[in-house]
Amino acid sequence: MEQKLCYCKSGKPFSECCEPILRVLEVAPNALALMRSRYSAYCLGDVNYLQATTHDHTWSDEELKFIQDWADNSHWQHLEIIDHSDDTVEFKAYYIYDGVQHVHHEKSVFKKINDMWKYVDGEIYEDKVNFSRNEVCICGSGKKYKRCCGALLK
Repeated sequence: MEQKLCYCKSGKPFSECCEPILRVLEVAPNALALMRSRYSAYCLGDVNYLQATTHDHTWSDEELKFIQDWADNSHWQHLEIIDHSDDTVEFKAYYIYDGVQHVHHEKSVFKKINDMWKYVDGEIYEDKVNFSRNEVCICGSGKKYKRCCGALLK
């Protein structure tokens, strides 16, 4: 039986990567592991996990609805780690929302509190993304963009 690869694109099976952290069977050992698990939570629409791993912020019902909508109605394609240190992770998350290709480029700051890593805040960069219709799709399917995720565009 082939195991499903993790959403965070680590190349590891989900059951050995982010799933134990998401299911609170293990604690994220570092900021990078927490960031990867948070990306996987977006892919799964697990807003409770996202809120639980955010430091010192209570989300309003309106914020929760917005984040849930963003998570649930996005086609999450790829996570690219640009750089990371002990307490920061710079990444790009590629996704399609409402028929439009997007990239969320952020340098996130994390803090370890009582042996648990938490997301504190992030600096968001404005990036534009355009894929050639004939290039290999960012999602990792091996198909051309136009025959894969590009088909979801308006």
